[in-house]
Amino acid sequence: MNQPKEERLDKINKLIKFISGRGRRFFYSNGTVNMDNVESIAFMKLKNGRIYFVDDYTQREIAVINNYRDWNGFSHGGTLRALILDFAEFIRSGKYTNGNNGYGGLYCPHWGHNDEIQQEIIEYAKHIGYLSIKK
Repeated sequence: MNQPKEERLDKINKLIKFISGRGRRFFYSNGTVNMDNVESIAFMKLKNGRIYFVDDYTQREIAVINNYRDWNGFSHGGTLRALILDFAEFIRSGKYTNGNNGYGGLYCPHWGHNDEIQQEIIEYAKHIGYLSIKK
């Protein structure tokens, strides 16, 4: 899994976009803090060697650092925060990181999607190389 960091970032952004279009549409907003009726999808980016999450609703750039307390502008809850930390760890290391930061990652049964949608997300994550294909 020796890919450049930028390629791993691209994979994660594709996964975020995929997730935003299904089920509960996490990472998607049909308005931002400043504008209504504007579709927005969260994404991650590299800036000055650091990984940032750009929130779909607040449009704030949030430095993604484990145990970093200032997630000012993050409009989601703890489960998605843990997933974002997993994504950032994957971008940094290139290693499989799903669930490392709590909540069971994409395999967690508490996302609130029906089983079919959750399985679509898991299969897509395997397809792009974020989740390992076991057995």
